[in-house]
Formats: sequence, C-alpha cells, structure tokens
Amino acid sequence: MRTKLFGLLLLGAMAAHAATWYAKASSVNINAAGTWVPTQTGSCTGSGTALVFGNQANGDVFNANGCTALAVNVDPGGVSVQVTLTTDATNGGGFTYATAANITIHANITATKTPALVITGSTGGGAILGNITGGSSTSAYGVEDEHTAIGLTLAGNITGGSGPTAYGYDCFSATGTLAITGNATAGSFSTAHGLDIVGGSIEVALAGNCVGSNGFSAAGCSNASLGAALIVTGNLLFGLSGSVAIGVTYTPGPSNYVLFPKDSSYTVGVVNTHAVQLFARNGSSYPIQ
Repeated sequence: MRTKLFGLLLLGAMAAHAATWYAKASSVNINAAGTWVPTQTGSCTGSGTALVFGNQANGDVFNANGCTALAVNVDPGGVSVQVTLTTDATNGGGFTYATAANITIHANITATKTPALVITGSTGGGAILGNITGGSSTSAYGVEDEHTAIGLTLAGNITGGSGPTAYGYDCFSATGTLAITGNATAGSFSTAHGLDIVGGSIEVALAGNCVGSNGFSAAGCSNASLGAALIVTGNLLFGLSGSVAIGVTYTPGPSNYVLFPKDSSYTVGVVNTHAVQLFARNGSSYPIQ
C-alpha cells in the first residue's frame, strides 16, 4: 500500500512539474498544433515532443523564442493554472492580443529584449490576471497597449525594466478605459517607468500604489498625454530619487497616504523613523505634475 501511495504521489509531482516551452512558428495562434516544443535549437526553431495545448502545468513558461505575432486567442493558463509569457533574451519575438477575443489571460508577462505583449483592437475587451514586467533593452515594454476598446482590466503588479523606456505597461496610443488592481513600481533605469501613458486619450484607473525608486528617477506612474487621464487611489511611495508619479490625479481614500524619505537610510515603502508619512484628505483630488 505504501509503495502504491508513493507511486501515485510521484506521478502527481511529475504531472505538476513546470516546464519551459519554445515557439517554433510566427504569425500563429498560441494553441496551434506543434507550436511549442521543449528544446530550443535557434531563433524560432526547436525540437522535441510538442505540447498538446490545454495540458500545460501551473508555472509553465512560454518563450516566444524569436517568433513574432504569436496570437493569444485563448487563455494560455486557466483558473487553476498560471503561466508566464516571455520574450527571448537573445532572439526577441513577441505575443499579440486582439481585444475582440475578449478573454481572461491567466499569465504573468515578462519582457526581455523586445516587448512581450502588444494589445490592439476596437471591440471587445478582456482581462489580464498576472504581473507585468519590462525588459532590459530599449523600449522593451512588458505590455504595449494600442487598444481603442473599452473594458480592459488588469489584476496584477506592474514593474518597469532595466532598459531605457522599458516601461512595465505602456499605453502607447490607446483610447477607451483600463482598470488596474495592483501596484505600479519604477524600474532600474531613469526612464523605465512602471505604468506609462505616452499618447492617446485613454482613462486609466489604478487601484493600487505608485512606487518610486531609491536609485533611479523613474516613476511608478507617469502620464505624458494631455488627452489621457491617470487616476490613482492607492498610496504614493516615494524613493530617494524624488520621483513617484507624473501627470497623475491622486484621489486617495481615508486610509491612504504619501510616504517621503527622511534620510538616506530610507527604504521605499517602509514606514519607520527614516520616513515621513502624510495622510491625505479623503474625498479630495490632487493633480500631480
């Protein structure tokens, strides 16, 4: 009985083991047969037994592997499965999502050399349930959002990357609305903002914190478009660099606050003797330029 039980537990552990899958075709749906293989042999090439889509395990990583326009037409994860979509650090590549698909994406999205996910569309909407991170190269956005539809939502944290303008989430020319539940944190380069609006007339509502950086002047939240709105209802957590939010309308709740560094021993977001905590007045809005 013990032997049988051990065997069952071992099989269960093997079935739940996360793997990395490499794309071997461009301009295909992510669930196209034969697209994902376990061994990388070059840019947009690979070998091994292909994944039967729908059998992915929690924690699986889907590497674009230099392949482009990998269309997220179905949920890459699932209610009980969370995966990661990423670009290849050497070969680049990337994923696309058209809002007409109007699906929920259970995936973390991580850029490296190139933007990981480009969103387009004028109908539908959808949701991303996962964290988004910018990359290490110039303009390697975690998400590049160009949608003009309504109803797009994100439940997860956004973090800027380590490259110039490697925003975590970039509203490039988007209109419509975007509702975010999560924090937006500056990256490790002076222009690698966490959440950034470059152009368009989108209205973004962030129900979370904007978090600055100690060592870099990147902001957690930035809006450079006069026609857009970025409304923050969480906390503003400054870093030693002195930047946390640009072009933002701050509408705090009764328990929200702004945290400033008091001395060089300050750690971002930590309320202690090295910080100055100011509570905001409930019901008031503060434009932060």
